[in-house]
Amino acid sequence: MSKGHMIIMGGFIELHDNMFEQADDLTEYWWPSLKRSAGSHRIATVLREEGYDVEVLDFWPAWSRLQLIQFFQTHVREDTLAIGLSVMFPFGNIARKGVGAKKKILEMLQTIKFLKELYPHVKFVGGSQNLVSLTDWDLDYYVTGYAELAISELLKYFKREFNTLKITERKLDHKKINVIDSLHDYPAYPMPTAHIKYEERDYIKPTEVLSLELSRGCKFACKFCAFSLLGVRGDYSRCKDSLREELLDNYNKWGVTNYNCTDETINDKPEKLAKYAEVIRSLPFQPHMGGFMRADLLVAKPSTWQDLYDMGLRSHYYGLESFNHEAAKYVGKGMNPDKLKSGLLEVQKWFKDKEAGRGDYNVHTSIILGLPGETKESFLEGADWLKNNFGGHSYGISVLYMGDSTMANFLSHPSEFEVTWREGDVFRQLSLEDLKELDKADPIKDPEIRTEIFERNQVKWEHDTMNIWDAYKTFDEMMADPNSLKNHVSGPGPFSYHRFLTTGKYTMQDIYDNTYGENGFEQITDSDINSHREFLNDYINKKLGKE
Repeated sequence: MSKGHMIIMGGFIELHDNMFEQADDLTEYWWPSLKRSAGSHRIATVLREEGYDVEVLDFWPAWSRLQLIQFFQTHVREDTLAIGLSVMFPFGNIARKGVGAKKKILEMLQTIKFLKELYPHVKFVGGSQNLVSLTDWDLDYYVTGYAELAISELLKYFKREFNTLKITERKLDHKKINVIDSLHDYPAYPMPTAHIKYEERDYIKPTEVLSLELSRGCKFACKFCAFSLLGVRGDYSRCKDSLREELLDNYNKWGVTNYNCTDETINDKPEKLAKYAEVIRSLPFQPHMGGFMRADLLVAKPSTWQDLYDMGLRSHYYGLESFNHEAAKYVGKGMNPDKLKSGLLEVQKWFKDKEAGRGDYNVHTSIILGLPGETKESFLEGADWLKNNFGGHSYGISVLYMGDSTMANFLSHPSEFEVTWREGDVFRQLSLEDLKELDKADPIKDPEIRTEIFERNQVKWEHDTMNIWDAYKTFDEMMADPNSLKNHVSGPGPFSYHRFLTTGKYTMQDIYDNTYGENGFEQITDSDINSHREFLNDYINKKLGKE
């Protein structure tokens, strides 16, 4: 007999890679994701090991309200303690996708309210790394951070058993909400056994890209970063046996070999990579992984390359931020740009060397537009270098973002920029009137970029080499220039692989070997999205017992 029952709902809404792209029919720019919520399954795994019966309902944005009602009517029991909602991102970017997206968001919000009315005896609990991702939802409890320890105390609290639960009341608009702050009150790190164990009722397919946690926390503390666990010291990695068991279990039961690593920095320690490479060399199959890498560490430590390749870590996400030395150094990435560039070319050459028995390599590079010390000219020069030297890959450009006081108040761990920008003499704040005057002289054309700059909850910053309007104006010009880096994306980044692999249309080798337009390898089309929906409908029907 179980200690109690819980249902956790997880799922995402996809956005087109180009978040500012416009079309009359917006269905192709947002759609229910094929990616499973790692947080839902991690919490379910922990609670099952404690004796609870926990079922995960994946892909819930794809479910209609009627389908959800049918599911809950047959699954809510007398011992159901809670319905969980796993949320990764706030609705901001999705809401800007037009009437259709806003209608979907409203439907999801209303569905949760309806379910609360239908099951008043059940507690509704939201979980996310940051409170800002949860504040749109009408819930009973809001849990932030890594919640393995907190959720256990919360369920004891619901059962009126002895517990150590600490609830903080926070004011949100005109109401008070109950917040459980895992980061500060129930720190769940290190977590050497941070595995996920799926069940038959999850209906995992072999073509899926699952999430995998190799370690928790980042030893660095870049000034723009708002991740929860920064500046960690010591060993925060998974134990070898736990990792091997998870990879083997997913392969033997479901046939899964593809993963996104959730680590903030995968290659932070050579000894960690050596440990995991040893595990993976012992497996009867070759997994393929992708995730966040420090490019400067990769360049500085060629001795780690073979371990990375043997691990299957051949899809890299490099947060380069800038090739302007002053700008990169200011945020905590101080390698000489010329050394970084030449080193990246060596990395690319080594990983793509088929004669040496390698050849699998795919990269996403991201840069920030607007860092102190960066000028428009130096930024565009760096973007052109990427376009000319890292062709065939994907790129991300983001304008420097610092949440204003409203936004920062609901972040578990605001970035150093957000906490300290007022204290120094680097940043100054522009008024809305200042921005309107700048825009009047030379208007920004893209309507979504205009919404970003004028309506988003962010500091309207200025420093000696650029201001926020200059940055968005440069981005606007890049959007309109067919020859700019922004319009030269040639393949999917590691965190978009599920769009291409899950339905079985492509393989990992297609991604490694081809750019868009080669050998039938294409960007996501309406037909692909229809295939996504067929996959999701198949899952929903199985969960409803119709197949």
